[in-house]
Amino acid sequence: MVLRIDAPPGSLPRAWARVAALSLMLCAGGAALPGLAQGFPSDAALPKECPDLAGTYETRIPAWADKLQPFGQRPRMQTRQLATIQPRGNGYALVWHASREELLAAARNLAQRDAHRYDVWRDRVLRDPQLPLPLGVSGEREWVGRIESVGPVFRGVDESLPLKQCKQGWFLIAGPGRRDGPPDFAGGMEGTRELALWLGRDKDGSLGLRVEERKTVEALKPYRGYKELAVPLWSTVHAQEKWPVAPAQDLSPLRAEELPARSRPPDRVPDCQITGDHEAAFLRRLKANLPPQATIENYSSSIYSGRRLTDGTCDPTPYTVTILAPDAASLAKVADYLRTDPFIRRIDSQEPIVERKEWPMVKFRMMAAP
Repeated sequence: MVLRIDAPPGSLPRAWARVAALSLMLCAGGAALPGLAQGFPSDAALPKECPDLAGTYETRIPAWADKLQPFGQRPRMQTRQLATIQPRGNGYALVWHASREELLAAARNLAQRDAHRYDVWRDRVLRDPQLPLPLGVSGEREWVGRIESVGPVFRGVDESLPLKQCKQGWFLIAGPGRRDGPPDFAGGMEGTRELALWLGRDKDGSLGLRVEERKTVEALKPYRGYKELAVPLWSTVHAQEKWPVAPAQDLSPLRAEELPARSRPPDRVPDCQITGDHEAAFLRRLKANLPPQATIENYSSSIYSGRRLTDGTCDPTPYTVTILAPDAASLAKVADYLRTDPFIRRIDSQEPIVERKEWPMVKFRMMAAP
C-alpha cells in the first residue's frame, strides 16, 4: 500500500490518525471507510435547510467554474446574460436568457448590418415550436447553436438543478468531485482534493456562489487491481461571484410583430412540394410507431415536387425508407403502419437489402405527397 500526504503544519497528527485507522481497515480485509463514497458528510438534507433561489439574476460565473459546467451548457449570447431560477419538481429549473429589450435592440442592429444574415436568424427564431426539429438537427441544444451562429440568442435550453443536498442555507449544485494538480482558482488548494459548488441567497437578495474544497490523502492498493481510496483531511470555503438581482423578464417566445420585417419576402414553396418539415414530421411519426428494436437505416434525401391535379390533390412522388428489424413479423408491422400514414400514398415494393447483418433489412419504395 502507498500513502501520500500533503498537509499544512499543525494538521499532521490528525491526518496520521486517519491514515492509521485506514491502514488497519485495509489490513483487516480492505473495507472502505463508512460514508466515504458519499463525499462530504451531510449536515442536513431536509428541504427546510434549502435556500429560496427563485428569481431572476445577472449571471457572473468565473471562467474556471464555467469549465466544470456546474449549470450545464450555457449558450453563447451577444447580449448580457440573465438566469431565471424557478421551482420545479424536487429542485429548481434554471433558464438561460437575455433581456428582452436588449435582444430586440440587437436584432434591429443585425437587420441594419447584415440583411441576409438577419433574415436567416429571424426565420430560425420564429420557427413554429410545434414542428419537429429540421432533419439533421440532433436536439434542442444543436438548434440553439444554429441560432447562435447567425445572431443573438434569446433563450437557451432549460437546465435542471435537482436537490442533492442542502446545508445551512446553501444548495449543492455540483460535486463533491475529485480534482488534481494546480489550483482551480487563486487561493485554491493544489494536489488531490474534493471540490463542491453551492448556491445561497444573500441578505440583499442576490445569489452567492460558494466553493468548498476538502484536502484528501490517497490510499492505493496496487496488488488488488489498483483500488484507490480518498481520506478527507480538512476543508476550506471560498466565497466567489455574486449574481445581482435583475428585473423579471417576459420569457414567452419572440413574436413577428416585435422584430423588424425581413429584407425580402421568403421564397414561395409550391403547394405540392415535399419540404424538410414534411419529412421530419413523417419520420417522427414513423419512429414512434416502430416495433421494438427496429430502426430507420436510411430515407430519401432529395426534396421532390409533385404536380397539382385537377381534383386539387397533389400528384405523389417517389420516396424510400430503409428499415432494419429483428424479424419478418416486425417488418410486416412497419408496412402496416406505412399504409396508414398520411404522408404515404402507397407502397410500390419492398426490396430486401443484403448486408452482413443478422437481422433482415428492407427498402420500402413508396409514393408520397404533402
